[in-house]
Amino acid sequence: MNRRTVRRSLAVAVGGAMLSAGVLALANETARRAAGRAAHRSARGVGSWLDRRVEGLSPLDALIYDRVFAPVLGRLYRHAADDVTAALASRAWGDGATILDLGCGPGGLAVELVARLPEVRIVGLDLSPSMIERAKRHESEGGRLRFIVGDAADLPFEAETFDVVVSTLSLHHWAEPAASLAEIRRVLRPGGFALLYDFRLITLESTALAEVSRTAGLQPGDLRREPLGGGPVAGMFVRFRLQASEFPADPA
Repeated sequence: MNRRTVRRSLAVAVGGAMLSAGVLALANETARRAAGRAAHRSARGVGSWLDRRVEGLSPLDALIYDRVFAPVLGRLYRHAADDVTAALASRAWGDGATILDLGCGPGGLAVELVARLPEVRIVGLDLSPSMIERAKRHESEGGRLRFIVGDAADLPFEAETFDVVVSTLSLHHWAEPAASLAEIRRVLRPGGFALLYDFRLITLESTALAEVSRTAGLQPGDLRREPLGGGPVAGMFVRFRLQASEFPADPA
């Protein structure tokens, strides 16, 4: 066999291997996308089922959530508390900030924040009266930590009331995300910011941010979707950062 034939045979073999690899990769990618779509539909179904129950959660439902699910979410609460603490420190606000915990549930994140930031004032708000009833066990004298029933799309606060709005696993429950984001923007003081954490599979997708931001009256780039670092568990969640364009940029 001459050299030309050898080179031709090698080229055919390499080309065939590359084609096979490409077909396999395409098949794997197609399978991954199909599995991702199926998981997304399933997660959406569970989320929709929960949405129909949130406002009418019974005291027993709230107790089960508080005793079973909230402890599992402790790592997310600590991650969010770390982010808020670092951002406040970078702005040299000291401990005297006012924070809204939106969709606070039984109060796990608010308690974590109070332990780290002894001078902050925190209001926890949730649509479920049963959740708020459980959260009120953590209230402090003097109103430094208090909890109220309310709707994210119609916040019962004056404009420019809070330095920080933080939310964990609430955004996917919002029937009209743009309305809630507009309300968050309204109650933030100049220089304030919002950090919203949610399940990656069932929350706002990156492709929807521009339209939601426009409807909420935000400027392009005011709302960003960011992955969470820290391993496979953190990979289940994403963070949305709302930083209105006329505010100083968050250095974090």
